Amino acid sequence: MYAFHDVHKRYGLRTVALRRLSFEIRKGEFFVLYGPAGAGKSTVLNLLAGITRPTSGDITRAGQSIVHLPPERRNAAMAFENYALYSHLSVAENLAFPLRARGMAKAEIDKRVHQIAEVLGISHVLERRPGFLSGGQRQRVALGRAIIRPADIYLLDEPIGHLDAKLRHRMRAELKALAQEMEATVVFTTTSSKEALALGDRVAILNQGRLEQVGTPAEIYHRPANTFVAGFVGDPPMSLLPVTAEVGGGQSILRNQDGHEVCRVPAQLAGHRDLRMGIRSNSIRLTAPDTQRALPGRVAVIEHLGHSNIVVVSVAGVEVSVSVPTTVPLKPGEPVGLSIEPTGIHLFEDEKALATGGA
Repeated sequence: MYAFHDVHKRYGLRTVALRRLSFEIRKGEFFVLYGPAGAGKSTVLNLLAGITRPTSGDITRAGQSIVHLPPERRNAAMAFENYALYSHLSVAENLAFPLRARGMAKAEIDKRVHQIAEVLGISHVLERRPGFLSGGQRQRVALGRAIIRPADIYLLDEPIGHLDAKLRHRMRAELKALAQEMEATVVFTTTSSKEALALGDRVAILNQGRLEQVGTPAEIYHRPANTFVAGFVGDPPMSLLPVTAEVGGGQSILRNQDGHEVCRVPAQLAGHRDLRMGIRSNSIRLTAPDTQRALPGRVAVIEHLGHSNIVVVSVAGVEVSVSVPTTVPLKPGEPVGLSIEPTGIHLFEDEKALATGGA
């Protein structure tokens, strides 16, 4: 098990990459670091690999500090975002390099190279050099070179980010299956919500060097800790509406900025201010604009996904995403009503989760 203990990382006097991070990576788990560009994901990998050291705090493996342990003694395999391939070597030689460095027998090296190449779909380019490969092919070679050898931990920095959609989907499944077969500890970075939820046994969400939440995909999707997580996880992400609460008769009536009733929940919200209500697209139903207790709005954008449509509705100046069947006839500018399922709402105060599911 690896653990970060109050780790802070600063570059120079002004650039703070990580801010007091504390979390653990369990043995054998597929751990995903998810966040926007510049959140600090690559810095976490560099710290685990020993490429850089924390400004303060500690990093441990099985309870022992590894901060001063050099990279060559950490037994970590890493796939860099910028490939870092040997340009004078063929694909097969790039894949074989870490195995040769460990003194492995040639027959075993050849066997592993062809196995990994088959999984990654690069068997037909084994004799080519990196300069004659596409960006997606180079990325797969870099990934293969990292995962081909046994290691205590595999550090994968957006390893499938440059692949086309079809190959990316296949590689997600292959990576997950391969990690399970190897019983490997994997730390994987991504800016894709779909990848984070599909791959991670647990997901750590980073934002500007801060840890926003750590949990299973189900936990971060259904129980976001704050508005950043709510608005960042999921495709489409959770819609957030400013609301006020009127308490009476054992219920709280939530109203939007225009004073329209959004829904009623059993939670007692007296004294709470600056509330925001989060709602997923599949917890909203489109109705006629004059339906009782329906929020009036207008269709702004219709996104066609094939299996369904995402309709973006403007409500009191706030955009709300609604998932609807493709058979529902709609056009931009059309007035609609939004009926919200009370058990599907999430409430936030001062950006932090206050209540979920009407609780």
